[in-house]
Amino acid sequence: MTQLPPDDKQWKEFLQHYCSPPPPAAANFEEQLMKAVEQAPHPFLSRRLWAVSPALVAGLLMTWSGYRALVPITEPSNSSTVEAFLQDNWNGVVGATPVSSQGNTPQADWLLSANVAP
Repeated sequence: MTQLPPDDKQWKEFLQHYCSPPPPAAANFEEQLMKAVEQAPHPFLSRRLWAVSPALVAGLLMTWSGYRALVPITEPSNSSTVEAFLQDNWNGVVGATPVSSQGNTPQADWLLSANVAP
């Protein structure tokens, strides 16, 4: 128990003076306690159930990830469209214009001037 600071001397005296006695202990308290312990369910079963559910989830995740690793990745059916999309996207990011659309339409001219403007 921590010691009270010296300036709390009045509190210490007050508590000692008005301290109530503890209640009397029951005569057969130990026997009641031992009977309650014997009748209580064992915690080992509940611990085992807590260990089963995370293990089951981990097993399912490992099975799913293993299955996903074994499924072959399919190539896009038309790689030329993917390549054209990537080139157009890159040209749009860096501000370059494709060779086929230089000056053909007013929209292309406007895009060119908007991308090059300082």
